[in-house]
Amino acid sequence: MAEDLTVRDVMTTAYAGVSESDTIRDVIDLMIEDGVSGVVVVRGTEAVGTVTERDLLRAVTTGSIPVETGIASVMSGSGPSIKPEVPLSEAASALSAGDRHQLLVRNGGGLVGVLTPQDVLTAAASGRSLPENEFETMAGEPESTTEDTAYSTQSVCEICGSLMPELVSVNGQAVCSDCRRV
Repeated sequence: MAEDLTVRDVMTTAYAGVSESDTIRDVIDLMIEDGVSGVVVVRGTEAVGTVTERDLLRAVTTGSIPVETGIASVMSGSGPSIKPEVPLSEAASALSAGDRHQLLVRNGGGLVGVLTPQDVLTAAASGRSLPENEFETMAGEPESTTEDTAYSTQSVCEICGSLMPELVSVNGQAVCSDCRRV
């Protein structure tokens, strides 16, 4: 991972936000429609919590919480936040500590983005620089006039974040064969 990258360089600024009064069903529908694995729960303009796929799975698989219940009943607190100028290596450590699946990125008091493990993985996978006489194909295989084989033949799926040997373009995103079927 490039040492000079910061959270600002890789964070997601177009995050999905929901209200505390939205139902579990509404949030599940939104997450499926937007193809996101987590949402930020807001009260007005203030982020008061987060909900991830894992939170929703815990809630609905037990059967004890009806899907018409408000999302506030299953959200996690907003938890620790991080500043946009923090080095990415430090942010990756914060994400891996505990059971965090996203970090809210705040500049002062305001929410400016969300950092997910997928953001970190994408930055790490694309952090190498290629010599000028090479370019990457969608599959991540460098094409060159030289016989250099030091580059990975895997790329990161833009939907699930998995490293895969072959990706195809679907609606402008590089996706793996598993996500392509969904």
